[in-house]
Amino acid sequence: MNNDKKNGIYHLQSKSKQTSWLKRNGVTTTIGFAIILILCIQWHFAIIHTRDIHQPHDLFLSSFSSSSKRKRRLPTAKRKQSKDDYITSPICGACTRSYFDSRPCYIIMQREVQKSQISILEAAKKLGTESKTCDICNPDTCYQRYINKNNNTDTTSASSQHQAKYWRFDKSYPTYLNPTTLSLSSIPNERRIPPSRFEDIGTYFQEKYNYAKSHNTSNDYLLEYNPGLVVIPSKMKNKLPNDATYLVSLRVTPANNCFSTQVYANLPKDVWTAVYHTSINHLGLALLDENYQIIPNYEIVIEVDIQLDLKRDMESKRTGKIVEASPTFMDYRLFLLNDEIYLHINADTVIVSRLELRSKGYVDEAYKRDVDACVNVAKDAGELGWFEKPCRLDNLYGGDNLQVTLMRQFNTIWSGGVYGKNYALFGIPNSTHPNAPDAVFAELDIFPHHVQQILPEEYDKLEKKQVFERIWKPGTNKRRKFKIDRVNMRAVKEVGNTTESDDAPLPSFSTVDAHPDWFPGQDAPFKESAHGGACCVSFSADELNAGGTKKDHHESLLVGLGHTKVTWKPWYSKANVPQEKKDRVPHTHYVSLFYAFEPYPPFKVRARSGYFCLSHAPSMGNKLPPTEGGTFNPHSKLTYNRPLLQNNITFDCPQMSFVSSFIEKAGDSSAALIGYGLNDCTGRIVEVEKREIVRLLYPDPNDMLFE
Repeated sequence: MNNDKKNGIYHLQSKSKQTSWLKRNGVTTTIGFAIILILCIQWHFAIIHTRDIHQPHDLFLSSFSSSSKRKRRLPTAKRKQSKDDYITSPICGACTRSYFDSRPCYIIMQREVQKSQISILEAAKKLGTESKTCDICNPDTCYQRYINKNNNTDTTSASSQHQAKYWRFDKSYPTYLNPTTLSLSSIPNERRIPPSRFEDIGTYFQEKYNYAKSHNTSNDYLLEYNPGLVVIPSKMKNKLPNDATYLVSLRVTPANNCFSTQVYANLPKDVWTAVYHTSINHLGLALLDENYQIIPNYEIVIEVDIQLDLKRDMESKRTGKIVEASPTFMDYRLFLLNDEIYLHINADTVIVSRLELRSKGYVDEAYKRDVDACVNVAKDAGELGWFEKPCRLDNLYGGDNLQVTLMRQFNTIWSGGVYGKNYALFGIPNSTHPNAPDAVFAELDIFPHHVQQILPEEYDKLEKKQVFERIWKPGTNKRRKFKIDRVNMRAVKEVGNTTESDDAPLPSFSTVDAHPDWFPGQDAPFKESAHGGACCVSFSADELNAGGTKKDHHESLLVGLGHTKVTWKPWYSKANVPQEKKDRVPHTHYVSLFYAFEPYPPFKVRARSGYFCLSHAPSMGNKLPPTEGGTFNPHSKLTYNRPLLQNNITFDCPQMSFVSSFIEKAGDSSAALIGYGLNDCTGRIVEVEKREIVRLLYPDPNDMLFE
């Protein structure tokens, strides 16, 4: 692709009184002013000290964040462990995550230590000198390499005395602005877990299970989390309140991880299963104003699978009794493509369809005449349940003012394979025909970066046998009777082949997991192949040059937010594995990262940040603190029940901070919004300046990399 095409894509109190008072007391003017100056300095420090008592000082912000004047900041919770932002080592951070062919460089160093009876530092120098692929391990040149890479400055005075920094996950996140807690008031109080039962939640879960079993129903309490965000397109504005700026989606379900792992471990197996494997997964939607506040009477909960006759059967084929089935749908996310809102849902893989919004008072004759309830349209569509006409989704809860229209039946994205999920959808403008629709892409994986161009409005018909063979192995002649297969048979049309870019660069800074005393080399706890959280925000060349140390950007980049986690491994269940080892690396703990890639095929990843976690949503009794916007959610304090843990260290953030949206701020291209869920328990939105994100992608070595 030529440079023109690249540049065309996604550009992303009175002094006299004080003096006279001093003179009246026989003190010279000079001494008087000195005393006043000293008093002012003491007053200044007293104010700062007092402020820090109520709002803990974040050392990371002072060392890394921009020195420019900022808006309201996020106060961090009281630290449970060390206040240090990072630990250090003479071994370069990148060394512990680099490879010599398929072997980690650090493993080769360890073997050299055993073989030659030398120190690990000596082994690092030896390997770094002898190997081009492991040269980052040489402690004498590691610092120089990063200075050359980031600043293009003279490195003749650089020495091996520099210590590599390994940052805490709860100290390496970008600075937040305007954090906002989300809560849907449309969910009836009788469908909420009473805060009075938080302390005996195990008994509560058992009671709910017993009631559901005796009444052949599901657990009836609900929580909302994992917010998806889009800016409301201009063509829908005239049908909605004037202050409507964003649409947010939320997963509404009984499934949760609000409480400690021990609470769930103590539950009987059938009760535990009912908590986690509930079939209830509703869609929550709400209109937000420009300050991310929910607009009253414009937030609803929709039972999508029932209305489209897609819910999995709950009747046991063996006994005929009602049993709790796996959910048809798991999560809901929103994307804006070609000025249209697309609803993205995880099913067997990802399914998509368009949505339209309107106030219930806004009804034109054509809408009244042509748009029927989805339950009727799905029924009339026959056995396959396919329809290409808009239908009205009825609201389960709320619904005073907001009406949602599903524009057609869902299509299925099969590109990432069965059980693919959390794809990011994005568009690229046509560089030669600006008025043409954007080309639409589905980001299937981050590392390696797999991207597939799709036509979300078009589909190819699959036979049921083809669906079965994609879900099971070909030739096994497996059969099932799942209604969702009606949608699985509608395979989204693909354009060309899935692209795969080269290997991603090393993280821009290191975190404690990579420290030689923690989990270097093959012991890395987090999966290298990060998964999609949310994407994409366009960063222009000017925005990229204004943030980090790299100042020679000539084209825009797309930036996304991914996540990775410690996955469950078979040895967790083995009795002969010491519990101490299991406790050092607890599974299902999440961290996040930014990554930037070229806005054209093959979408080569140009940079990625180190890991970080996103913080708890604070609460003060039964209200939000002054620093937090939005609506009080009693579940916020529950997220402290499950903090992020690694190497027996507790971090000041949830075990699971799952990013579900990342978009540019409406009307302000200098900032982006992050929507994330906390421990499958509650949801939150934070605002981040783009320069903060660039600073994580291209950090100053003296700030983030070396001491």
